[in-house]
Amino acid sequence: MSESINSSNNSSSKKDDGNSNAPPADGKTENAPAENPLETGQFIDLTNDLSTKSMDYQKLCRNIWRYLVNYTPNSPRPTWNPTILLKLLQDVREKMDGEVLIPEISTTQKPTIVFGPIFGEGDSLVTLMSQAGMPPDVNYVMLGCYTGKGFAPLECICLLLSMKMLYPTNMYLLKGHHEESLSLEMLKLGNWLQLRGIPLNTPEHQQIIDEMKKSCSAFSPAAFLDSRILCMAGGPGPLLRKKNGLKKLMKMQRKLKYSVKEKNLLMESSWSVMILNEAQKEMHGMPYFTPEQASEFCQSNNLHCLIRGRQLVDQGFLNKPKDVITIISAVAYLDNFRNFAAVLKIQGPKGTIIRYKMEEGEQLSLELVKPGIGRNVVA
Repeated sequence: MSESINSSNNSSSKKDDGNSNAPPADGKTENAPAENPLETGQFIDLTNDLSTKSMDYQKLCRNIWRYLVNYTPNSPRPTWNPTILLKLLQDVREKMDGEVLIPEISTTQKPTIVFGPIFGEGDSLVTLMSQAGMPPDVNYVMLGCYTGKGFAPLECICLLLSMKMLYPTNMYLLKGHHEESLSLEMLKLGNWLQLRGIPLNTPEHQQIIDEMKKSCSAFSPAAFLDSRILCMAGGPGPLLRKKNGLKKLMKMQRKLKYSVKEKNLLMESSWSVMILNEAQKEMHGMPYFTPEQASEFCQSNNLHCLIRGRQLVDQGFLNKPKDVITIISAVAYLDNFRNFAAVLKIQGPKGTIIRYKMEEGEQLSLELVKPGIGRNVVA
């Protein structure tokens, strides 16, 4: 894979608006209306005219997409009907419960687009989708961390869940460390809901939190492309690197309760980080691996390469070592980094990096300035 990677670059002063108005439901391009019919004063109802009796996921996708494309810091604040959100989470979990835990995807008939972490940056998500192509013409493999400090943590994950309902055989959602139940609490999922019109201390509020945790727990720990490319949010921690560690993970079936050993394998898939030098070994209990261990893992398991997230890389992707590709799909992370956002398009033996970058002046260090109110502030 490393020998055949090409790169397609774009720069933008904000999000790429060239194709960003393309609705995710059918891949066609439409211009956003001058006045959004969903807007009411300072709020925009993303569940407008939707009913739990006959859920129109195509319309829900369009509503979320329009909000993400047109977002500015002064945009109306999104609101959600709690019954619609609850229905989405329940439907997705029911669908994923009927799927294999670790899917195998062919790239010979249609391309597969691998996304890195999104971190709630809705503009990065719709821009890269627009540039890379839309289901059902392509398959998506998402490497977790859909929520985060971006302006649209709930909207990003709900757009992907709605697309999963529309294209169940084209959308593959892997579990990142942000999808852990404790991580969702630390990211203040309850506050996101309150800001979107779902009050605290109500039955619906707690039900949605519980269902979100269950849905995220149902995400796959890994996926295989053409049987020899392993996609994983984290990477090969110490248990996965042991003899037959990957085989044990591959043999796992969906169940309500996993053993301690199974939980540890699943945790490593989401949480493992790659360290580049000895000084980084103090990870406070976090599973880790070195580039040399990653290469050995690929060789011993007859893998062509490992594609992972879980790392901020300036160019949007990092092909180091040669059999490991790290992807990040959140542009200008936290508004102060100037990293590219990238996806990897794979079809057969060919891999192409598609990426874009925001040109907004000199990069600043977080040691000098804290993020201000902008794209990465939850509103």
